[in-house]
Amino acid sequence: MSERNTFSKDGKLIGVLVSASTTIEAGKMVAFNASGYLVEASDASGVSIAGVADETVDNSTGSNGDLTCLVKRNQLFKMKNSTTNAVDIADQGNYVFVEDDETVADVVGTNGVIAGVCIEVASDGVWIEMPPIPQVAAQAASTANDVAGAVTDLNALIAKLKAAGIMANA
Repeated sequence: MSERNTFSKDGKLIGVLVSASTTIEAGKMVAFNASGYLVEASDASGVSIAGVADETVDNSTGSNGDLTCLVKRNQLFKMKNSTTNAVDIADQGNYVFVEDDETVADVVGTNGVIAGVCIEVASDGVWIEMPPIPQVAAQAASTANDVAGAVTDLNALIAKLKAAGIMANA
């Protein structure tokens, strides 16, 4: 065997292909959509947080992947605190949720998109560690009243864990 020169990146600044008909603004939270393209973060179904846009990119007249946006990640970022569902000191160490592309809340929104982990609450914002671990799609509590029903519910949960990359596919 021989040595191999394996290239690496620190992962703190990455280029991500931008979704069609999308404008990304610098300093805003951004997310991967269900197709893997970058969009501004929101409490929308099928998105997972990528990090914070390092630049403004206007792909409003482009197709998927026509442009690339630099995204900062694997760091702490200060985001705005929700005025309706404010993050407070009791939330430190816990997940906070996307309210919009620059605001986090301590309450799960309609789609429960996790922004990151609250590290510190300041008077002018919330420091969060981003991105969070992969998010698993919601799984309803089991209402099974027999073994077959419980197996069905368990298999649904396992499928969601695999889809989120938390559990390996066998």
